[in-house]
Amino acid sequence: MPTILPHSSFRDPECCGCLYGIVGGDRAAIVCNECNVVVRRVPTAELEKTFTEMELSLDVATEKCPYCGSVNILPGFSKVIAFTCRTCQKAVRL
Repeated sequence: MPTILPHSSFRDPECCGCLYGIVGGDRAAIVCNECNVVVRRVPTAELEKTFTEMELSLDVATEKCPYCGSVNILPGFSKVIAFTCRTCQKAVRL
């Protein structure tokens, strides 16, 4: 389960990686895609809820895609100057 939650916001301010979930039976691990550090272990049934809680603890920027009109939620940022739309996959410069 990939996310764009920055590892730098959760325990390692120097890491440029993002967190993702690895499910293994009834347990799941939240791991950094850059340094492979396990940030948390949770019951699999609570993985999505845990990611949501982590996301809500961060600053969040929202931007509307000028191409498709989709609203993009960008956790971990209070302001953005460019992003890739999650719906149409086009690069957007603001």
